[in-house]
Amino acid sequence: MKLAIFLQHYFPYGGLQRDAVRLAEAARAAGDQPTLVVATWEGEKPGDIPVIELNSGGHSNHRKAARFAKACQPLIRSGAYDSSIGFSRVPGTPFHFCGDACFLEKFQTSQPALARLLPRYRHFLSNEWLVFGAGADTHIFFLAAPDITTYQHHYQLADHRITLLPPWLRPAEPSGLHHDEIRRRIRAELGLSEDDQLLLFVGSNFKLKRVDKIIEALPLLADPIHLAICGNDDPGPPTKLANSLGVARRVHVMGPRDDIPAWMTAADLLVHPSSRETAGMVLVEALTYGLPVTCTRLCGYASHVADAGGHLLSNDCTPAEIALVANDMLAHQASHREKALAWSSHPEHYRTADVILDRIRASIA
Repeated sequence: MKLAIFLQHYFPYGGLQRDAVRLAEAARAAGDQPTLVVATWEGEKPGDIPVIELNSGGHSNHRKAARFAKACQPLIRSGAYDSSIGFSRVPGTPFHFCGDACFLEKFQTSQPALARLLPRYRHFLSNEWLVFGAGADTHIFFLAAPDITTYQHHYQLADHRITLLPPWLRPAEPSGLHHDEIRRRIRAELGLSEDDQLLLFVGSNFKLKRVDKIIEALPLLADPIHLAICGNDDPGPPTKLANSLGVARRVHVMGPRDDIPAWMTAADLLVHPSSRETAGMVLVEALTYGLPVTCTRLCGYASHVADAGGHLLSNDCTPAEIALVANDMLAHQASHREKALAWSSHPEHYRTADVILDRIRASIA
Protein backbone atom coordinates (compact mmCIF):
# COMPACT_ATOMS: atom_id res chain seq x y z
CA MET A 1 0.00 0.00 0.00
CA LYS A 2 1.28 3.43 -0.99
CA LEU A 3 0.32 5.77 1.83
CA ALA A 4 0.69 9.54 2.02
CA ILE A 5 0.97 10.95 5.55
CA PHE A 6 0.29 14.70 5.71
CA LEU A 7 1.90 16.68 8.54
CA GLN A 8 2.29 20.43 8.21
CA HIS A 9 5.41 20.90 10.28
CA TYR A 10 7.83 18.36 11.72
CA PHE A 11 10.05 19.18 14.69
CA PRO A 12 11.75 16.62 16.93
CA TYR A 13 9.92 17.23 20.22
CA GLY A 14 6.26 17.33 19.13
CA GLY A 15 3.96 14.49 20.15
CA LEU A 16 1.88 14.61 16.96
CA GLN A 17 5.08 14.70 14.93
CA ARG A 18 6.45 11.61 16.63
CA ASP A 19 3.15 9.79 16.06
CA ALA A 20 3.24 10.54 12.32
CA VAL A 21 6.76 9.20 12.02
CA ARG A 22 5.91 6.15 14.12
CA LEU A 23 3.02 5.33 11.78
CA ALA A 24 5.33 5.69 8.79
CA GLU A 25 7.89 3.41 10.44
CA ALA A 26 5.23 0.81 11.24
CA ALA A 27 3.91 0.94 7.68
CA ARG A 28 7.42 0.48 6.28
CA ALA A 29 8.07 -2.44 8.64
CA ALA A 30 4.82 -4.06 7.44
CA GLY A 31 5.90 -3.86 3.79
CA ASP A 32 3.92 -0.74 2.83
CA GLN A 33 5.31 2.32 1.04
CA PRO A 34 4.70 5.39 3.23
CA THR A 35 5.64 8.94 2.26
CA LEU A 36 5.70 11.83 4.72
CA VAL A 37 4.41 15.06 3.17
CA VAL A 38 5.26 18.24 5.08
CA ALA A 39 5.51 21.98 4.58
CA THR A 40 8.70 22.19 6.63
CA TRP A 41 10.97 19.74 8.43
CA GLU A 42 13.33 20.44 11.33
CA GLY A 43 15.89 17.90 12.43
CA GLU A 44 17.10 14.58 11.09
CA LYS A 45 14.96 12.80 8.50
CA PRO A 46 14.22 9.06 8.62
CA GLY A 47 16.66 7.30 6.36
CA ASP A 48 14.30 4.80 4.74
CA ILE A 49 11.08 6.85 4.42
CA PRO A 50 10.64 9.45 1.64
CA VAL A 51 9.88 12.99 2.80
CA ILE A 52 8.28 15.51 0.45
CA GLU A 53 8.71 19.15 1.50
CA LEU A 54 6.09 21.32 -0.17
CA ASN A 55 7.46 24.67 1.09
CA SER A 56 3.93 26.00 0.83
CA GLY A 57 4.78 29.23 2.66
CA GLY A 58 2.63 31.69 4.55
CA HIS A 59 3.46 34.20 7.28
CA SER A 60 0.72 33.76 9.91
CA ASN A 61 -0.27 30.39 11.38
CA HIS A 62 -3.64 30.28 9.63
CA ARG A 63 -2.10 31.18 6.25
CA LYS A 64 0.53 28.47 6.65
CA ALA A 65 -2.18 25.93 7.48
CA ALA A 66 -4.37 27.05 4.56
CA ARG A 67 -1.55 26.96 2.03
CA PHE A 68 -0.36 23.55 3.21
CA ALA A 69 -3.88 22.09 2.94
CA LYS A 70 -4.22 23.56 -0.55
CA ALA A 71 -0.80 22.29 -1.66
CA CYS A 72 -1.73 18.75 -0.58
CA GLN A 73 -4.80 18.59 -2.84
CA PRO A 74 -2.95 17.70 -6.11
CA LEU A 75 -1.23 14.81 -4.30
CA ILE A 76 -4.55 13.52 -2.97
CA ARG A 77 -6.11 13.65 -6.45
CA SER A 78 -3.06 12.38 -8.35
CA GLY A 79 -3.71 8.66 -7.84
CA ALA A 80 -0.05 8.22 -6.84
CA TYR A 81 -1.14 6.91 -3.44
CA ASP A 82 -3.60 4.17 -2.51
CA SER A 83 -4.73 6.20 0.48
CA SER A 84 -3.74 9.11 2.70
CA ILE A 85 -4.08 10.26 6.29
CA GLY A 86 -3.85 13.74 7.71
CA PHE A 87 -2.07 14.38 10.99
CA SER A 88 -2.68 18.05 10.22
CA ARG A 89 -6.13 19.08 9.06
CA VAL A 90 -6.12 18.50 5.32
CA PRO A 91 -9.62 18.32 3.81
CA GLY A 92 -10.05 15.55 1.28
CA THR A 93 -7.98 12.88 3.01
CA PRO A 94 -9.95 9.66 3.58
CA PHE A 95 -8.46 9.39 7.10
CA HIS A 96 -7.53 11.83 9.84
CA PHE A 97 -5.53 11.31 13.04
CA CYS A 98 -7.11 13.63 15.60
CA GLY A 99 -4.35 14.95 17.82
CA ASP A 100 -5.89 18.37 18.48
CA ALA A 101 -8.76 19.60 20.62
CA CYS A 102 -11.94 20.80 18.91
CA PHE A 103 -11.34 24.34 17.65
CA LEU A 104 -15.06 25.17 17.56
CA GLU A 105 -15.40 24.18 21.23
CA LYS A 106 -12.50 26.45 22.21
CA PHE A 107 -13.83 29.26 20.01
CA GLN A 108 -17.31 29.20 21.51
CA THR A 109 -16.01 29.21 25.08
CA SER A 110 -13.34 31.89 24.67
CA GLN A 111 -14.15 34.18 21.69
CA PRO A 112 -16.94 36.66 20.86
CA ALA A 113 -19.17 35.69 17.92
CA LEU A 114 -17.83 38.59 15.83
CA ALA A 115 -14.39 36.96 15.86
CA ARG A 116 -15.75 34.62 13.16
CA LEU A 117 -15.19 37.46 10.71
CA LEU A 118 -11.43 37.49 11.31
CA PRO A 119 -9.37 35.52 8.75
CA ARG A 120 -7.68 33.39 11.43
CA TYR A 121 -10.91 32.10 12.95
CA ARG A 122 -12.71 31.89 9.63
CA HIS A 123 -10.03 29.56 8.28
CA PHE A 124 -9.74 27.27 11.30
CA LEU A 125 -13.51 26.96 11.73
CA SER A 126 -14.20 26.22 8.06
CA ASN A 127 -11.26 23.84 7.78
CA GLU A 128 -12.40 21.88 10.83
CA TRP A 129 -15.90 21.64 9.33
CA LEU A 130 -14.48 20.24 6.08
CA VAL A 131 -12.80 17.40 8.00
CA PHE A 132 -15.34 16.65 10.75
CA GLY A 133 -18.62 18.02 9.41
CA ALA A 134 -21.60 15.96 8.26
CA GLY A 135 -20.75 16.67 4.62
CA ALA A 136 -17.34 14.99 4.89
CA ASP A 137 -16.66 11.27 4.75
CA THR A 138 -13.26 11.40 6.45
CA HIS A 139 -12.75 8.58 8.95
CA ILE A 140 -11.38 9.93 12.23
CA PHE A 141 -8.94 8.12 14.53
CA PHE A 142 -9.36 9.47 18.07
CA LEU A 143 -6.85 9.13 20.86
CA ALA A 144 -9.24 9.67 23.76
CA ALA A 145 -12.96 9.07 24.34
CA PRO A 146 -13.76 12.56 25.74
CA ASP A 147 -12.82 14.12 22.40
CA ILE A 148 -15.33 11.94 20.58
CA THR A 149 -18.12 13.34 22.74
CA THR A 150 -17.03 16.92 22.05
CA TYR A 151 -16.73 16.51 18.28
CA GLN A 152 -20.02 14.64 18.02
CA HIS A 153 -21.74 17.43 19.93
CA HIS A 154 -20.55 20.08 17.48
CA TYR A 155 -20.47 18.14 14.21
CA GLN A 156 -22.97 15.27 14.56
CA LEU A 157 -20.13 12.94 13.66
CA ALA A 158 -21.56 9.54 12.74
CA ASP A 159 -20.34 6.51 14.69
CA HIS A 160 -19.21 4.69 11.53
CA ARG A 161 -16.68 7.47 10.91
CA ILE A 162 -14.97 6.95 14.28
CA THR A 163 -12.25 4.65 15.59
CA LEU A 164 -11.05 5.04 19.18
CA LEU A 165 -7.40 4.00 19.32
CA PRO A 166 -5.72 2.15 22.18
CA PRO A 167 -2.93 4.08 23.93
CA TRP A 168 0.05 4.19 21.61
CA LEU A 169 2.86 2.57 23.57
CA ARG A 170 6.23 1.38 22.46
CA PRO A 171 8.27 -1.03 24.57
CA ALA A 172 10.65 0.62 27.03
CA GLU A 173 14.02 1.17 25.38
CA PRO A 174 16.70 -1.15 26.77
CA SER A 175 19.65 0.89 28.03
CA GLY A 176 22.07 -1.85 28.95
CA LEU A 177 22.20 -0.39 32.46
CA HIS A 178 20.40 -1.52 35.59
CA HIS A 179 17.63 0.70 36.96
CA ASP A 180 19.77 1.64 39.98
CA GLU A 181 22.73 2.60 37.78
CA ILE A 182 20.56 4.96 35.71
CA ARG A 183 19.10 6.42 38.90
CA ARG A 184 22.61 7.11 40.25
CA ARG A 185 23.81 8.65 36.97
CA ILE A 186 20.89 11.09 36.70
CA ARG A 187 21.20 12.07 40.35
CA ALA A 188 24.92 12.65 39.92
CA GLU A 189 24.15 14.95 36.97
CA LEU A 190 21.84 16.98 39.22
CA GLY A 191 24.15 16.86 42.24
CA LEU A 192 21.65 14.86 44.31
CA SER A 193 22.20 12.08 46.80
CA GLU A 194 20.80 8.62 46.11
CA ASP A 195 18.16 9.16 48.79
CA ASP A 196 16.78 12.38 47.27
CA GLN A 197 13.42 11.88 45.58
CA LEU A 198 12.82 13.34 42.13
CA LEU A 199 9.64 14.62 40.53
CA LEU A 200 9.69 14.81 36.74
CA PHE A 201 7.85 17.03 34.27
CA VAL A 202 8.20 16.38 30.52
CA GLY A 203 6.65 18.62 27.88
CA SER A 204 6.70 21.94 26.10
CA ASN A 205 4.48 24.98 26.76
CA PHE A 206 5.15 25.34 30.47
CA LYS A 207 2.31 27.82 30.94
CA LEU A 208 -0.39 25.61 29.41
CA LYS A 209 0.82 22.60 31.36
CA ARG A 210 1.07 24.61 34.58
CA VAL A 211 4.64 23.90 35.58
CA ASP A 212 4.30 26.86 37.94
CA LYS A 213 1.88 24.87 40.11
CA ILE A 214 4.43 22.08 40.55
CA ILE A 215 7.09 24.59 41.60
CA GLU A 216 4.62 26.24 44.01
CA ALA A 217 3.97 22.81 45.53
CA LEU A 218 7.65 22.22 46.36
CA PRO A 219 7.68 24.30 49.59
CA LEU A 220 4.86 22.03 50.80
CA LEU A 221 6.92 18.90 50.16
CA ALA A 222 9.79 17.48 52.16
CA ASP A 223 13.08 19.28 51.59
CA PRO A 224 14.97 16.45 49.79
CA ILE A 225 12.33 16.33 47.01
CA HIS A 226 13.55 17.88 43.75
CA LEU A 227 11.89 18.66 40.40
CA ALA A 228 13.42 18.12 36.95
CA ILE A 229 11.76 19.98 34.07
CA CYS A 230 12.53 18.56 30.62
CA GLY A 231 11.02 20.41 27.68
CA ASN A 232 11.48 22.94 24.92
CA ASP A 233 10.36 26.27 26.37
CA ASP A 234 11.73 29.44 27.94
CA PRO A 235 13.52 28.49 31.20
CA GLY A 236 13.21 32.06 32.52
CA PRO A 237 9.73 31.99 34.14
CA PRO A 238 10.16 28.71 36.09
CA THR A 239 13.65 29.75 37.19
CA LYS A 240 12.40 33.14 38.36
CA LEU A 241 9.49 31.56 40.25
CA ALA A 242 11.76 29.02 41.93
CA ASN A 243 14.06 31.83 43.06
CA SER A 244 11.16 33.85 44.46
CA LEU A 245 9.91 30.86 46.48
CA GLY A 246 13.34 29.94 47.81
CA VAL A 247 13.42 26.52 46.12
CA ALA A 248 15.86 27.30 43.29
CA ARG A 249 18.30 24.58 44.37
CA ARG A 250 15.48 22.02 44.11
CA VAL A 251 14.31 23.00 40.60
CA HIS A 252 16.35 21.77 37.64
CA VAL A 253 15.33 23.15 34.23
CA MET A 254 17.02 20.78 31.79
CA GLY A 255 15.67 22.01 28.44
CA PRO A 256 14.78 19.56 25.64
CA ARG A 257 16.40 16.17 26.17
CA ASP A 258 17.02 13.22 23.90
CA ASP A 259 17.42 10.83 26.86
CA ILE A 260 13.89 11.04 28.30
CA PRO A 261 13.78 7.24 28.91
CA ALA A 262 16.70 7.61 31.33
CA TRP A 263 14.89 10.39 33.20
CA MET A 264 11.72 8.31 33.37
CA THR A 265 13.73 5.40 34.73
CA ALA A 266 15.46 7.55 37.34
CA ALA A 267 12.52 9.67 38.56
CA ASP A 268 10.08 8.75 41.33
CA LEU A 269 6.90 10.44 40.03
CA LEU A 270 5.76 12.15 36.83
CA VAL A 271 3.61 15.21 37.60
CA HIS A 272 1.45 16.64 34.80
CA PRO A 273 -1.10 19.26 35.93
CA SER A 274 -1.90 20.36 32.37
CA SER A 275 -4.86 22.63 31.69
CA ARG A 276 -5.37 21.02 28.28
CA GLU A 277 -4.09 17.72 26.87
CA THR A 278 -5.78 15.87 24.01
CA ALA A 279 -4.09 12.63 24.95
CA GLY A 280 -0.74 12.88 26.73
CA MET A 281 1.63 10.34 25.23
CA VAL A 282 4.23 11.18 27.87
CA LEU A 283 1.83 9.89 30.55
CA VAL A 284 1.58 6.36 29.19
CA GLU A 285 5.19 6.33 28.03
CA ALA A 286 6.24 6.94 31.63
CA LEU A 287 4.22 3.92 32.76
CA THR A 288 6.27 1.62 30.51
CA TYR A 289 9.33 2.58 32.56
CA GLY A 290 7.51 1.86 35.80
CA LEU A 291 7.25 5.57 36.60
CA PRO A 292 4.05 6.39 38.53
CA VAL A 293 2.01 9.28 37.14
CA THR A 294 -0.36 11.93 38.44
CA CYS A 295 -2.20 14.20 36.00
CA THR A 296 -5.34 16.29 35.74
CA ARG A 297 -8.62 14.55 34.94
CA LEU A 298 -8.99 16.52 31.70
CA CYS A 299 -5.97 14.85 30.10
CA GLY A 300 -7.18 12.52 27.36
CA TYR A 301 -5.20 9.61 28.76
CA ALA A 302 -6.28 10.26 32.37
CA SER A 303 -8.38 7.08 32.42
CA HIS A 304 -5.30 5.03 31.51
CA VAL A 305 -3.33 6.70 34.29
CA ALA A 306 -6.09 5.79 36.74
CA ASP A 307 -6.21 2.20 35.45
CA ALA A 308 -2.46 1.99 36.07
CA GLY A 309 -2.90 3.03 39.71
CA GLY A 310 -2.12 6.73 39.33
CA HIS A 311 -3.94 9.51 41.17
CA LEU A 312 -5.93 12.06 39.17
CA LEU A 313 -5.75 15.74 40.04
CA SER A 314 -8.78 18.00 39.80
CA ASN A 315 -8.85 20.15 36.66
CA ASP A 316 -8.30 23.33 38.68
CA CYS A 317 -5.79 21.71 41.03
CA THR A 318 -3.91 23.85 43.55
CA PRO A 319 -0.29 23.50 44.65
CA ALA A 320 -1.61 22.13 47.94
CA GLU A 321 -3.47 19.35 46.12
CA ILE A 322 -0.41 18.50 44.04
CA ALA A 323 1.70 18.32 47.18
CA LEU A 324 -0.86 16.10 48.94
CA VAL A 325 -1.03 13.65 46.03
CA ALA A 326 2.74 13.67 45.49
CA ASN A 327 3.43 12.97 49.17
CA ASP A 328 1.00 10.04 49.15
CA MET A 329 2.30 8.51 45.92
CA LEU A 330 5.95 8.92 46.92
CA ALA A 331 5.20 7.20 50.24
CA HIS A 332 3.91 4.17 48.30
CA GLN A 333 6.26 4.43 45.32
CA ALA A 334 7.12 0.72 45.08
CA SER A 335 3.45 -0.29 44.93
CA HIS A 336 2.66 2.33 42.29
CA ARG A 337 5.66 1.21 40.24
CA GLU A 338 4.38 -2.39 40.21
CA LYS A 339 0.93 -1.24 39.09
CA ALA A 340 2.42 0.89 36.29
CA LEU A 341 4.49 -2.02 34.97
CA ALA A 342 1.53 -4.41 35.19
CA TRP A 343 -0.69 -2.04 33.18
CA SER A 344 1.95 -1.41 30.53
CA SER A 345 2.50 -5.14 29.99
CA HIS A 346 -0.91 -5.51 28.30
CA PRO A 347 -0.30 -6.48 24.61
CA GLU A 348 -3.27 -4.46 23.28
CA HIS A 349 -1.50 -1.25 24.29
CA TYR A 350 1.10 -1.79 21.56
CA ARG A 351 -1.20 -2.35 18.57
CA THR A 352 -2.18 1.22 17.70
CA ALA A 353 -0.33 1.37 14.39
CA ASP A 354 -1.81 -2.00 13.41
CA VAL A 355 -5.34 -0.71 14.13
CA ILE A 356 -4.78 2.33 11.90
CA LEU A 357 -3.12 0.48 9.05
CA ASP A 358 -5.66 -2.38 9.09
CA ARG A 359 -8.51 0.11 8.84
CA ILE A 360 -6.86 1.94 5.94
CA ARG A 361 -6.08 -1.28 4.08
CA ALA A 362 -9.66 -2.48 4.50
CA SER A 363 -10.91 0.69 2.76
CA ILE A 364 -8.91 -0.01 -0.39
CA ALA A 365 -9.32 -3.78 -0.51
